[in-house]
Amino acid sequence: MNSWLSAFRQQSLSRQLLTQLSALVVLMLLSLAGIAYVLIARLADQTVPPIMQRSVASQAAEQGRSFLQAQDSVKRLAQEWLHRIDLPKDAEIEQRFQQLFERQADGLWRIKPEQIDTQRAPTFYLQHGSSGPDASVRRRAVVSYQLLAEQGPALVPPYFSAYTDFVEKGLMVFSPGIDWGKGATTATDNFNYPTMTGSDPVRNPRRQVFWTPVYFDDEAKAWMVSVIQPLDWRGRWVGTLGHDITIDGMLKQIAEAKAPLDAISMIISRDGHLIAHPELRERIAAAQGQLSLMELKDPLLSAAYALISQAEAGTYSARTADGRYQLVWAPIQGPGWWSVQVLPQSKVEALLEQLVGIMLALGGGTLILTLWLLRGVIRRRLQQPLNAVTVSTEALAVRVLRGEEPEALPPQSSRDLHRLNQAFDTMAAELAAHRRQEQAALRALEAEVKERRQAEEEVRLLNISLEARVRERTAALQQAQEELVQRETLAGLGSLVAGVSHELNTPIGNALMATDTAVGAVGQARLMLDGGPVRRSELLAALDTAAASLDLALGNVRRSAGLVQDFKQVAVDSSSLQRRPFGLKQVTEEVVHLLHFALKAQQHEVLIELPEDLKLDSYPGPFGQVLTNLVQNSAVHGFEGQPGGRIEIRLQAADAERVVITISDNGQGIPPEHLDQVFKPFFTTRFGQGGSGLGLHLVYHMVRNVLGGEIDLQSTLGVGTTFTLTLPRTAPKDATP
Repeated sequence: MNSWLSAFRQQSLSRQLLTQLSALVVLMLLSLAGIAYVLIARLADQTVPPIMQRSVASQAAEQGRSFLQAQDSVKRLAQEWLHRIDLPKDAEIEQRFQQLFERQADGLWRIKPEQIDTQRAPTFYLQHGSSGPDASVRRRAVVSYQLLAEQGPALVPPYFSAYTDFVEKGLMVFSPGIDWGKGATTATDNFNYPTMTGSDPVRNPRRQVFWTPVYFDDEAKAWMVSVIQPLDWRGRWVGTLGHDITIDGMLKQIAEAKAPLDAISMIISRDGHLIAHPELRERIAAAQGQLSLMELKDPLLSAAYALISQAEAGTYSARTADGRYQLVWAPIQGPGWWSVQVLPQSKVEALLEQLVGIMLALGGGTLILTLWLLRGVIRRRLQQPLNAVTVSTEALAVRVLRGEEPEALPPQSSRDLHRLNQAFDTMAAELAAHRRQEQAALRALEAEVKERRQAEEEVRLLNISLEARVRERTAALQQAQEELVQRETLAGLGSLVAGVSHELNTPIGNALMATDTAVGAVGQARLMLDGGPVRRSELLAALDTAAASLDLALGNVRRSAGLVQDFKQVAVDSSSLQRRPFGLKQVTEEVVHLLHFALKAQQHEVLIELPEDLKLDSYPGPFGQVLTNLVQNSAVHGFEGQPGGRIEIRLQAADAERVVITISDNGQGIPPEHLDQVFKPFFTTRFGQGGSGLGLHLVYHMVRNVLGGEIDLQSTLGVGTTFTLTLPRTAPKDATP
């Protein structure tokens, strides 16, 4: 011990620190591994059963879903059968029976060969005496055939078959592609099948739906289970109604399913039979699906069945008495089975040991990495600081003589080294600051020269840009004027052209004045530059004046362009019968915006209350013409001699097919004797005063023949006039102008 301590003290300080820290980290790692094993074991006991419970519950619910559907289907079919059985008259039953059935050479009653269609109708056989079926059997056979022919194809699949058993040893069954009557012989007897024995009133006095045991169907070559509803009619038992359900998919799922932690999945019936087990499939098949746990004498399965049988209904988990297995189960709705999972405790323990081993391995790797990092930290904190101080001090004089930037010492943990570093860094900082000042002055001078050159280039480019913009705006105004002149020849747009032209004068004049101001400011800046040194503030003031003038000019030109665009849209729509989807409010606002120029002289106000998202697939031109004529009619006739009128355009109602719009004013109204005449051609109260009598007639024509709608008029003298437009969302395709 003393020799070890002596050797330890002779080592360097960095090596001593590294050895002590290594021992401490190893001790912590072992302690954490032990604590982790205990915590993970407890966590596994708390989390593994719930995980398995969710797994088995999900599996049981999935398995039982089709069973519950089949059970509900059988109940519904039985109710439908009882509802139908007494409806047909005896003569109808007799006629239909003769059409469908016959007694064949072997003495069995079957469906006539020409009536057999295994894909769309059931097949049938009946063991009956020489006297033949009585009236009850005939009625049940006809009703069962019609019911299964109607509903069988919709039920099969998912079920293998839908059928009706007869207590007279007969069977009516629908299963696509299989003729059950053809395979029957005089020895065929279904009366002792579980489907019939379970329906016997002695065994089933409450007449409840029940499930048969699992069986292998030789005809279908598949494992099946049946759900049965007893049929009682006129106070006696007459047969059953049921579904056969294949469970091969469920058995395969159990055999191939991967449960959590590789647990074993199985299905056990309430009467103690093993239905499915991944390792006992052959023995289950040999026992015809009825492998008794009592005969199997497997300790684990017997213990599992005992735990499940003693527990209450629901999903549970428990550990076997010896603690070697974790058991989880859940009921499968329908046939009375349990979905069961068994997890050996040894697999959980193996998983815990594996996790702890992984933790130790990761901890060991982390330990090695930590020690390597500690070694670097110690070297950096103890050895390198002293070397850095020595090297930096020796290099300082050389770097100063060369005019190079001195390097600052790295931060130190020692107070003395820290003070030395501060003195060294202060001196280096002063030298660096002086040098940076010189470089900053040089960069400032270069930047000033560059800025002056850039300002000259910007002024030149601004002149070019201003000239180009003036040319563009002039060309745009010329084009707008040409378009307005071309549209002047269209009927009904004369007043709009006058209003638009009047509104264009002000923004265009403002744009010209602002452009002149900008040109003057640019010219002043150029004179200042040509005259010698220029103050930056003077140049910036000239540029600001030019920029503000250009902004004003651009805003007025944009306003003029917007007015021209609105007029172009309304004019194009008004001069053509072009059908397209359009927003009702958007087109209305465009028309009213242009009409506003003609109305504002009389200070008339137009209010629009239409939703933004209301759209029509119709003709915007005729609609705009209708709106224009109605608004102008109010202005000319309704507000004659009355400035300051109000016109309101509102949406009254809208559905998937039609919209109802009202255009109303608060003018002087229409005399009652004129209400029936206003839509007739050439009717006007202003003959000789500019009225043609065609305005409202054109509105009536457009609404009825083009837009496919209706127009209604209501007016009261002294109160105002209201036009109601009822328009389809989609206009007729055969519109006539």
